[in-house]
Amino acid sequence: MSASLINYACRMPFAQNSVEIKEAFGADGYGSVEGLFGLGFACGGLLFGFLSDFVKVRWLYPVVMLSWALAGASSAWVETVAGLGISRFALGLFEAGHWPCALRTTQRVFKPAQRTWGNSLLQSGTAVGSVLTPMLILAVNRYDPAQWRLSFVLTGMLSFPWVVAWLLTLRDADLQRTVIATDEVAAGVGQEKQLREHISWWDIMGSRRWWVLVVTTISINTTWQFIRVWQSDTLREAKGYDKEFVQYFTSIYNAATLIGSIGAGWLVGRLAVGGWNVHRARVAVFAGCSMLVALLVPTAFMPAGWLYLGSWLVIGIGALGLFPVYYSFNQDLSAKYQGRVSGVLSFSSWLVQFFVHPAVGTAFKTHPEARPWLFATIGVLPLLALIGLVAFWGRREES
Repeated sequence: MSASLINYACRMPFAQNSVEIKEAFGADGYGSVEGLFGLGFACGGLLFGFLSDFVKVRWLYPVVMLSWALAGASSAWVETVAGLGISRFALGLFEAGHWPCALRTTQRVFKPAQRTWGNSLLQSGTAVGSVLTPMLILAVNRYDPAQWRLSFVLTGMLSFPWVVAWLLTLRDADLQRTVIATDEVAAGVGQEKQLREHISWWDIMGSRRWWVLVVTTISINTTWQFIRVWQSDTLREAKGYDKEFVQYFTSIYNAATLIGSIGAGWLVGRLAVGGWNVHRARVAVFAGCSMLVALLVPTAFMPAGWLYLGSWLVIGIGALGLFPVYYSFNQDLSAKYQGRVSGVLSFSSWLVQFFVHPAVGTAFKTHPEARPWLFATIGVLPLLALIGLVAFWGRREES
């Protein structure tokens, strides 16, 4: 959880200072630089996904975190769009290493009925980081608005105590437990069977479930990242709210996402204890979260006001609630190759983000009337993922 908090804290100063960055580097530079962050994240997913299957996570994880902390802090000193782009690319590259390491950890620590809950705790750190970081940026702004770059340094400094705590409290044996497969037939928590390992990496990539997850990760990540990058910008430039209000609202919005993250894992666990099959419970929770996100369709066209802001809070609950469930589906493919499963899926999603955000930045600049239509479009993407999960997931082939 704390690693996810730091992961998001280091990336958020960019979006929360969007207007200042546009003034310093030009409006076109904002979307282009965010695209480079996405490209870095895509490359990092591949690199660290494979590395985490070969290098002990106990040592790889802290190296990755220190690297992204330094990359994020470097944004404070760059003076050109090119320099900012390199800084953000490096941040994305190393931040991507967080997820293969983290998902290998929760896959081994938690059994299937509680795995979504474990992933909820993991994901909730992103929400906590997203709540606290705007308050830090607001404090910097009150101290001296001209020192907005300082927030990049302060968030990077959070990594150092985490690394010390990780190395002092974790042992290799904690991360080498047997992985239990999800029982997709029995009611309730089901039987405990080890996740089979005789299939090859190429068999996994050729499976139907793999391609369902490709569609799922692209859908839910495009929605989440679109909101992360463009929500604050929209509140300030399209709806007329000032920076201080937007910092407060961003924290409130992300507190709502925390409810979604924790609630999704808790509900899956409760349904399983109550007799629901674990897989069906996950699909049901994913469906509920997708429907909440679909409220973005009418919200995108609302005028500024309390109804508009309140709708965003409901959307946030659904938007982050999707991820713990997705991670649990992800963790059902392989134990041996979990790092590269999560890494390559991350690559596919973030490669899309590399193309999306520069195009969106250009669209918002040249056709500002397109803004609500684009927000409405990304609101329906999780429903497309839901259709794929229901129609094409199928049953696991038993050995």
